[in-house]
This record gives sequence, C-alpha cells and structure tokens, in this order.
Amino acid sequence: MSDLDQLLKISHFFGKNKDFVLAGGGNTSFKSTDILYIKPSGTTLAEIKKKEFVAIDRKKIRKILKKKYSFEPFEREEQIKQDLLNARLDFKPSSFGPRPSVETSLHEIIDYKFVVHTHPNLVNGLSCGRNGKKIADELFGYEYLWIESANPGYVLTKVLEKKLQNYKINQKGKGPKIILIQNHGLIVSGDTINDIIINTGNVIKKISNYIKKPSNRAKFVFARIGNEKLSKKEISYVLQIISPTIRGFLSTDVKRVVIFDDSKDVQRVVYSANGRQIVTGGTFSPDHMVYCKEKPMWIDYHLRYIKNRNSDALIKNVQEELLHYRRTNKFDPKIVFIQGAGMLSIGDSLNEARIAQDVYKDFIKVAENTASFGGPCYMTEQKVDFIERWEVENYRRTIIRGSVNGRIQNRVAIITGAGQGIGEGIARGLAKEGAFVIVADINLKIAEHVASSINKQYHLESALAIQVDVTNSAEIKKMIDKVVKLYGGIDILVSNAGILISGPTENLSDKQLDMMTSVNYQAFFKIVRESVGVMKRQNAFNPDYTSDIILISSKSGLVGSPANALYAGSKFGGIGLMQSFAYEFMKCGIKVNAVCPGNYFEGPLWSDPKKGLSVQYLKAGKVAGAKNIEDVRKYYESKCPMGKGISLDDINKAIIYAIEQKYETGQAIPVTGGQVMLK
Repeated sequence: MSDLDQLLKISHFFGKNKDFVLAGGGNTSFKSTDILYIKPSGTTLAEIKKKEFVAIDRKKIRKILKKKYSFEPFEREEQIKQDLLNARLDFKPSSFGPRPSVETSLHEIIDYKFVVHTHPNLVNGLSCGRNGKKIADELFGYEYLWIESANPGYVLTKVLEKKLQNYKINQKGKGPKIILIQNHGLIVSGDTINDIIINTGNVIKKISNYIKKPSNRAKFVFARIGNEKLSKKEISYVLQIISPTIRGFLSTDVKRVVIFDDSKDVQRVVYSANGRQIVTGGTFSPDHMVYCKEKPMWIDYHLRYIKNRNSDALIKNVQEELLHYRRTNKFDPKIVFIQGAGMLSIGDSLNEARIAQDVYKDFIKVAENTASFGGPCYMTEQKVDFIERWEVENYRRTIIRGSVNGRIQNRVAIITGAGQGIGEGIARGLAKEGAFVIVADINLKIAEHVASSINKQYHLESALAIQVDVTNSAEIKKMIDKVVKLYGGIDILVSNAGILISGPTENLSDKQLDMMTSVNYQAFFKIVRESVGVMKRQNAFNPDYTSDIILISSKSGLVGSPANALYAGSKFGGIGLMQSFAYEFMKCGIKVNAVCPGNYFEGPLWSDPKKGLSVQYLKAGKVAGAKNIEDVRKYYESKCPMGKGISLDDINKAIIYAIEQKYETGQAIPVTGGQVMLK
C-alpha cells in the first residue's frame, strides 16, 4: 500500500468516527522527502478522496516558517495563505483550486511521516478542563507535549515550533508523538499509520481509566434536578410557536432551516438546574466556535404560558430573548435551548443546521468530560474574537453551507397526494428548484418511493415521505408537528390530494357525495386550518417573510359540465375557500392561490384503466358517439385551442409563478391550453 493510500485509510478511519472528528474538522498529512500531502481546507476526512490531498513543496513551507510577516494578525494570515497557495505543486500561482490547510506549516515541523490531528470529545474533556495540564502530566509524563491555548494558524505553529525545540533539547532526541493543545485537540504522529492508531488508543485508554477511578469521577455535571419536564403534547405546542417565530425572525437574506433535538444528551441540559449556566458560559474549541458561535441562546418561559396556551405571551417572550441575544452578542444564534423541551439548531442550509447540531452535542459531551478535570475552561474572549473574524474559518462556514441556486431554495413545501400523478410531478418540480418537499400521501409505500427517487436525483435529504389521510385532522396535526421539528416551519402548502367520481346526478349516492366533499373540499379546509398558524408566526416579526398556500383545483372548478356535478361542485367550493383564505391571511404575509389544470392525460386521474376519467366518461356517456377511450381523448383534445393535453411542466410553471409573484392572491390560474378562458 502506497503512503498516499495509507493516508487515505487513516483519514477515513478517524474521519468516520464522530467521537473524533465532526464536520470539516480534523486534519491528516504525510511527508515524503520533498513533498507534504495534506487535507485541503473545507474537505471532510470521512469523505476525502485520494486525488483531493494537496501536494505542497516542503522547501517552500520551510521558507514560510522563516519569513517575516506583518504584525497585524489578519493581514499576516492572508499573506501566509497566499504563500501556501503558491507552494502547491501542479497549480499555477493563484488563489484558485484547493486551499492547503492552515495547519500545513504545523505539520511540517513535526518529525514523523504521518500526522493526524483530531478533536476527540474525551480528550477535549482533558484539554478543556481547568486542571487539564496537571492531570495530563500525571498521565503521559515525558511521552507528550502540552501546548497552551493559542490562536490557530501562524501563532500556534510558532508556539509549537519553540516548544518542540525545547523538548528535543531536554529529551535529547526526536519530538513527542503525542501533542495536546489546550482548547483545541489532539495531534498524534508516527512513521506508520499503525503507530498512530496504537498511540491514539493508548491516549483514550489512559484518560478513560482515569475518569473511571472512584476518586476522579465527575465532581461537576449537569444537575439531574431542575426544570419541569414538558409532556409530548406541550413540547409540540411550544415548538409550533417557537420554531417558526425564530425562523421568520432570522430569515432575512435566506430562508433558515431550524431543526429540533430532544435526544438524551440534550435532555440532560434542558432538564438540569445548571444547564443554562454551563452552555452560556462560553465555548471550548475553534470547531464549536465556527459552527455554533460562542454561546447559544436560552429561552426560559413561564409554565403558565404553556398550560394556558397563551401563544401571544410565548411569542413575545421569544422576541425579547432574540433581541436581547442580538444586542448582547452582535450576531444571531446558531443554537437555541428551550427550557424543559430541547435544542434548536439553525443554519442557512439543512447541512449547516445538522452540523451545528452534531457539533453542539459534542460540546455537551466535552462539558460533561471536563467534570473529571476540574470543570470547564472556556476559550478566552481574545481567541473567540480572532476565530470569529478569521477569514479561514469563515471559509469553512461557506463550504458547509453549500451553494444556493434554486428559485425557492430552502423553502419547506408540503404536497398532499404526492405519491403519484400531478402531486408527484409537483414534488419533483419544487425539489428541482431547491425546496425541501414533504411527499404526503395516504399510501406510504408509493410516497417513500417518490421521496427516495427525488433524493437520489437532487440531494440526499431533499424529500421526506409522510403518510397522511387528508380527511383526518389528527393525522394532519401529526404531520405538521413532524415537519416543524425537522425544518422549523412551512413555506409552501400545496393541497393536491383529490378524487373524481363522474356520472349522471341521479345515479350518484350519498356515500359518493360525502367522499367527494370530504377529500376535495373539507380536506383543503382542514390542512389549511392546521398549517396556517405556523405560517403566521414566521411573519410575526418579519413582515417580508411570505408563505404560499396553493390549491390544485381543476378546469372543472372554473366551468361546470354535465354528468360531473359532484366533482365540479367540490372544486368550485375549493375556489370559494381559496378566495376567502386570501382575504383572511394576506395580512400575515400568506398568499393563497389556485392552479386549475386542464387535461393531463398521462396521469392516473385520466389513464387508470379501471377508475380513470377516460373510462368513467366513456361509461357515463359524457362524450356523444365515443366508442373507446381514444375517442374520449380526441374529443377533449379538440376542445383545447392548443390541440393537446397539458404537461407537468406546465403546472409547475404556474405554481412557481404563484410563489414568486408578489402582488397576486385569491387567483384561480388556469393551465388548460385555452380550453377555459377567463373573462
């Protein structure tokens, strides 16, 4: 196995273990005689490919170590960044292409061939503990080197360089294979990757054994008594108030994603008497700082607000906390704790929110581990300020955020009846434009198939399947709860689920009447009733935040037709609801429109061989003289000036128009190829 293959192997070995590496953190390298290969900035160890390691000229790195740079920290770091870029092999001098890790020079001064830098939460319990150095000295003696907390990059490299020189003089040999950096992490080096794996295991074992000793067991931990625990129903109620309120407040330039976590790690914080004190005390490491900011926001509430369902008081409470946090910290929160409920993680993308969630749960583990090492030792304000303003760390944030290229990027869209036909086409169309789509259908199996297909085509988590009977209010509420927990709100509600029963009026039963109105009319009312509160709260403190409700009606909702009274009546009724909703909700930034498709012959509504419209219309005698299904289709094509049926693309263009336009609500938009012309 080549050295580069070994580097790839050990990168994946540690990178795929969340106890060692989170997000884009951690670093690996190996040195040949003339070249240093290192992970580029912004690349994850878990997923890095062999071709992605950056090859650096070692002679040029040595020149960087000896060169004099500006005394101004950020100017100096920019100068070093450019020199590292120009030290790459196979790249023309420029700022384009992969960026060598800011730690490149640090890896160069370590004596051994392979270098692995990770951030194990167990080790960081020691490195972020008040008595960390004292206990590390007891555990590792002369086998290791302790580096006091220093700004990453050039400063850390120069501190390490001096410490290594002194170590070698005192020990009369090579530098140590184990380096602990206060408030940062662990560096283990060796001439083989097996050497690194063994030494890392020994470090973990010694720390673990120390913690297990009765005399060293945690003297500080999240207290097990304190805040009153909320019931599941109360947590759902709190989330439907708080998550969309925060999401709307913070969504100025882009729609934020807000995800909820009430795992056991988080519960130990929000149900503890000292949870707020611990998490708002500061931050432990650069990774925590980069992805979660220095301190989370903490929302206390008066329990009577929850018991009495006083949503206005709770919303006001959230607003006050947000404004106070922004005034105090000069930035918006990435993590929000809700007393007695759980933790919210906020990002400009789902990936960013998920990373913040993982990284802060690592913070919780580190905080608990510091209990055996004298309690938490947070990063100093000076170092926090440096990380906050350092371009290199802002670059990391940009990488995890990803690109924004869809017309409705990050919008959360629920589409009912999305397991097939027009609903499936709408889900695919909205996902293509960057939305998170909820494929809601009474048939979970087909919904899951559609969601899986969308995720493979566009993004790992673009779509989610949820089973729901749109006539059942309890199931609708359950769906809304799940969506709010996963994304923080709802931006687009497409009420598409529907059925069609055709035939002469005297042949239709009460059961058919009830079924048609239940699915095509009442279900639209029910899902709007359960969703609109979430949409309103997004607009509560951000008047520019708009949401959209879109009814998929039909040309039969615009013009009646014989032997079709039940269907047309239910669709006309839906248009009446839509227009009434438009009057009622516009003051809350919610636009309500309908899209009225014409004949989509390829969908199951028309093409189903047993229940399709073509079969129903043929049996009902709606088309005089029609002898077969093809005659029915030709008849309806002849009624359209375009001479053909509509496509899914036609429908999706109308939906995107309804979402993007700012000055229309209460409109029934025909997509009929001219078969129905509005006056």
